[in-house]
Amino acid sequence: MKLEEKANVIYSFSAEQQPVADLAPGEILVVETADCFNGQIIESGQELDKIDFARIRPATGPFYIAGAEPGDVLEVEILEIKTFERGIMVAGPGFGVLGNEIKGRMAKVLKLTESNAILADGLSVPLQPMVGVIGVAPEEGEIGCYYSGPHGGSLDAKEIRPGSKVYLPVFHSGALLALGGVHALMGDGAISGAGIEVSAEVKIQVELVKGATLETPRVETPEGILFLASAEKLEEAINAVCRAGVHFLQENYGFSFSEAYMVAGAACHLQICQVVKPLVTVKFFVPRFLQVLHE
Repeated sequence: MKLEEKANVIYSFSAEQQPVADLAPGEILVVETADCFNGQIIESGQELDKIDFARIRPATGPFYIAGAEPGDVLEVEILEIKTFERGIMVAGPGFGVLGNEIKGRMAKVLKLTESNAILADGLSVPLQPMVGVIGVAPEEGEIGCYYSGPHGGSLDAKEIRPGSKVYLPVFHSGALLALGGVHALMGDGAISGAGIEVSAEVKIQVELVKGATLETPRVETPEGILFLASAEKLEEAINAVCRAGVHFLQENYGFSFSEAYMVAGAACHLQICQVVKPLVTVKFFVPRFLQVLHE
């Protein structure tokens, strides 16, 4: 028996995926998401060699967004995340940065309260739930939910949490939005290859920005704006995301490239989302105070 296995999930983003529901701009939707293993891990110490790793990182959807057309930008506001009472942590050879130092795969099932994860007797940590996987159908082909790119996917930015808005370019009619991979808690870099994986209910509201241009996913938080970029090599991702951030400063402040570059070095931040998947993901943060001064 598999625990908490969810229906209406996909394991890849593609224009060929059939929508499970339609969603109108402005409408609020509660999306029930599966944990990273879609219920395949039941108890601590479970033998992970029997897990079907072709069925990890499911995303719920896709949802057809009425009126979304290529060239538009999809705005997805994260209104609320309710996590279930079971969290999962995993480790094993090849998992994360130091996976080569681990012998044997292991899983640990955690008790989650409304606000904390109990890691061990007398040890708990506060939850900071976030959406790890969110994206639309890519411009071409089929891309597994485990990957990330201009369409979104497994971005693992901890800032994709309640109070944030995610912006994604639309490549196909209806966009075909899907999301999942909720972490109850995950640190920057996801160095072990995972956080505390959990099933959840995610309340979202979707809007359309017609005729906008967006080359990489973007996240707006109360603190500022993040630009996200993914690539096979860390240096490539860093170059792409810094270029997106510096161009944003140019376009919004009338700076020359050199001026924007200097401002970025003085006031903006380069950070890592995750470095342990086939594609690494980095983020460039423009603080809100820069925008307030500009406004």
